[in-house]
Amino acid sequence: MSSPATRPYAVLGVVAVGTFMSALGGSLINVAVPLVRRDLGVDIGAASWVLAAYSLSVSALLLPFGRFGDRHGKGRVYAAGFGVFGVGSALSALAPTLASLIAARALQGVGAAMLMANGPALTTAAFPPAQRGRALGLQATATYLGLSLGPSIGGWLAQNAGWHAAFWVNLPIALAGGLLARSLVGGGPAGATLALGGSGRGAGPGAPAAAAGSASARPALDPRGRPFPWASALLFGPAITALLVAVTRGQRWGFQSPRVVGLLALGAVLAAAFVRVERRSSAPLISGALLAQPALLRGLVAAFLQYAAVYVMLFLLPFYLQGQLAMSAAEAGLLMTVQPAVMAVITATSGWLSDRIGTRGPALAGMTALAVGLACVAMLGARPERASLLAALALVGVGSGLFTAPNNSRIMGAAPRDQQGTAAGLLAEARNVGMLCGVAASGAMFAALGGGQPVEAAGSGALGAAFQGTMLAASALAALGAGVSAARWSPRAGEAAPAGPRR
Repeated sequence: MSSPATRPYAVLGVVAVGTFMSALGGSLINVAVPLVRRDLGVDIGAASWVLAAYSLSVSALLLPFGRFGDRHGKGRVYAAGFGVFGVGSALSALAPTLASLIAARALQGVGAAMLMANGPALTTAAFPPAQRGRALGLQATATYLGLSLGPSIGGWLAQNAGWHAAFWVNLPIALAGGLLARSLVGGGPAGATLALGGSGRGAGPGAPAAAAGSASARPALDPRGRPFPWASALLFGPAITALLVAVTRGQRWGFQSPRVVGLLALGAVLAAAFVRVERRSSAPLISGALLAQPALLRGLVAAFLQYAAVYVMLFLLPFYLQGQLAMSAAEAGLLMTVQPAVMAVITATSGWLSDRIGTRGPALAGMTALAVGLACVAMLGARPERASLLAALALVGVGSGLFTAPNNSRIMGAAPRDQQGTAAGLLAEARNVGMLCGVAASGAMFAALGGGQPVEAAGSGALGAAFQGTMLAASALAALGAGVSAARWSPRAGEAAPAGPRR
């Protein structure tokens, strides 16, 4: 039996396992896609759906699973996510055709959505407000470790054991995480900690209670007993999927092609229907009162801008390193670990710092450093010094790391206890959609600046000029995020920690 002092860290440990696994599972297969294409005999456009199926499935289901966790138990949904992710991983490893592999990857995404939508909520509920930033920072560190290790582990496994092995590696992690989660959900003092649901119970008998005036101590916005908003959930998933497919495939298919125009129209109609249903619902998928929290809403906007800016760089950087600087794939991959590795280290520290001095200062400093770092990447030129390249990438990592934990703490602190699953779903949605939009925007901006050439076909001269312009645009996105982060937050929105200084 865990002691009261260790229960919050038991929850954090289980959440970190799921966070690491979902990040690792999303990045493991990236470098193995060429092997999938060759083995299954498909073109690169078809093979890219192996990656897209996972991201689209996650994006469509984050909010429904966050809301479902609020009503039926965040811990239970989280524990089930390990099982779904593990089954999806096994089916992916066994897939004999591209269609079956894409379907299995979509199932993996279902499990990942269950984990992503409830993990931050469980962490927030387990820790008092004065320790929230540190806890969320440690959780984010697990994410970046997964993102950092995924490409290298996946590449090594695919090269030495085939692409199927990149999926098998998830199974022991899913099994261990599922058993740990079930042990906490299944009973005992720690079980009460992880089995939090929509009832608004505390974080377990031994967890410190939130002080009066904190976000989690506020009255519930949506009392238990109302039906789950199935109509809203069934509209949201197809709407976001249609819009994201149109945005992410627009460069390949043509933004004026019938497919893209049709998807945009379908997404707009479904989105309008979703808004109409939400307005009439007594228990909407996204509470209007939740979105009225200024800290939460502005934090979501800033998170979207941060991930969009970073993924503009991450999409184009391999082409720049290998096409412009003539690096090998292995050398380029090693250099690309600098940014997430630095980010993983800084994120844990920034969470602790935000607990001491408040969320606004570190978040603003992080976004500012990110904007400067991306501008430095833009100015590297055709033959940069290795030290300059490493310093620019490290600065991008410092900026992202400084920003993430304080901003996450700001968002989660603004949500009442029985809405924290929804808030976590919104946070993960902002992150995931920001990533997808950043990749799509990078391709579109590169083509516009490079005379219409796709990035994979650009020569070194066109590549260098278009890369510089696109990175400056990414820096501008981060600067806009810094402006959002600079806004003052009202104490009502959870900006002041009960046990700490004003934020």
